[in-house]
Amino acid sequence: MGKLLKYEMRKTMALKLILLGITAVAEVAFLITLYLNEKAADTLALTSVLLFFIALAGTVLIGVQSVLTLHRDMNTKQGYMLYMTPRNSFQILGAKMLENGLSLLLAGGFFFLLGLLDVTLLFSKLGSLEDLWKMFQDFMRMINTEIQLNSWSVLCLVSEMLASWLATVSIAYLADIVASALLNGKKMSGFVAFLFFIALTGVLGWLQNLLRTGAAIETILLIRAGIALVYAGIMYAVSAWVMDRYLSV
Repeated sequence: MGKLLKYEMRKTMALKLILLGITAVAEVAFLITLYLNEKAADTLALTSVLLFFIALAGTVLIGVQSVLTLHRDMNTKQGYMLYMTPRNSFQILGAKMLENGLSLLLAGGFFFLLGLLDVTLLFSKLGSLEDLWKMFQDFMRMINTEIQLNSWSVLCLVSEMLASWLATVSIAYLADIVASALLNGKKMSGFVAFLFFIALTGVLGWLQNLLRTGAAIETILLIRAGIALVYAGIMYAVSAWVMDRYLSV
């Protein structure tokens, strides 16, 4: 499993380095604006929002790349040698799932800590910047109206978003495996797989919304994250079973 994990990490390293480089450029722009041009509130707000969207887009791209890599491994010669190794489908898919989970965890942790640092620098340098703070509050409420703007609440929100995205990626794994293993060559196989993906994603959302209790928002977010992780585990088990039984490489 260790060798498979290293192999998967090498295949996805280029994207991570590109994202790191883009983040570094945006961070330098933020710091230059913060320390060299204190009156440019609009530019400062722009660089702050840019960093947020880089974090969001980067996290999404990590999951999308994992699905595309699985698709290429199943449908092109790229993955031929992988399936010729003495590894079963549970190990092969497990390495992909573990790599994606670790990548999402590291990316989420990195962007959370970077955001925490930038907010600290922002308010230590400029004090109460009411317009920027109000814009940030409004933006966070677009994601969740109940979230409180403190580090614990935001950490719970980030954890729930990462876990839900990992579960979404695991659903995409299953949909793609079904299309490749069971519907390969059949008419409208891609469309059927897409409907399958939408249905399973809807089930995940339904399960996560079942436990809307009077608990604190942080507790609800952590429960939703736990449900997403369990769901991802189920998707992995079903996907690996389908690969092991039906996929001919």
